[in-house]
Amino acid sequence: MRDKGGLSVITITPAAAARLSALIAQEQDADRLGIKIIATTSGCGSLAYSIAITEASRMDKSIDVSGIRLFYREEEKDMLNGIIVDFDPMTGRFSLAHPRPPQTGCPLSH
Repeated sequence: MRDKGGLSVITITPAAAARLSALIAQEQDADRLGIKIIATTSGCGSLAYSIAITEASRMDKSIDVSGIRLFYREEEKDMLNGIIVDFDPMTGRFSLAHPRPPQTGCPLSH
């Protein structure tokens, strides 16, 4: 999904969208909630991703991806473009993957 000048590609699979929608609907303030993908750096600057159900902060932009409101900040676009959010009903876990993770310049990641 692309917003005006923002994220170009974020994929939320149908299974992930259904589970996120159900989780958000359980909350009293569901009409204000969405998800935020959080990129954190680990050893040598490689990225790991997590997901949070939250309200938008004052600095967040918002787009709809597969019926789920996604919050992000302008400076996060490069780290988030390409992310795939999936859900495995067998394990009950979400997975977040980046098929082309941003390069870190770390000699250990090559």
